[in-house]
Amino acid sequence: MDDGLKRSLRQFVKFCFVGGSGVVVNLIVFNLTLLAWHAATGSTPTTAKYLGNLLGFVVSVLTNYYLNRRWTFRSSGAVKTELPKFFAVSVVAYLINLGIFTICLSVLHLGANPSQVIAIACVMPLNFVLNKLWSFKGA
Repeated sequence: MDDGLKRSLRQFVKFCFVGGSGVVVNLIVFNLTLLAWHAATGSTPTTAKYLGNLLGFVVSVLTNYYLNRRWTFRSSGAVKTELPKFFAVSVVAYLINLGIFTICLSVLHLGANPSQVIAIACVMPLNFVLNKLWSFKGA
């Protein structure tokens, strides 16, 4: 195996660990949103689930950017250049995530948490490739 492939494989494994921590952050924010909504209204409508999905996404993107910048890609690039790219990749991944989440929740009638985990797992490989080749180019 050549050095470039080994490096990319190591980065992907790190990216997965960071992604795993992002899943934990995402699910914590997601479930806190559902609990707060339920505590305030006595119910948890679909709107609350989508709000939790969005909030979980935003918070996990910020933590994932920091960890990927420092640990996965060891980037010294300008944050003002990288963060918007990382966020753009994350928005694309989120839109795909949202479609998968909707299918799991509404078509397959899975629970909110399994739908969320499946959607996150489906977008991770694309997210890695786009971030490696564009957001942290040259890392």
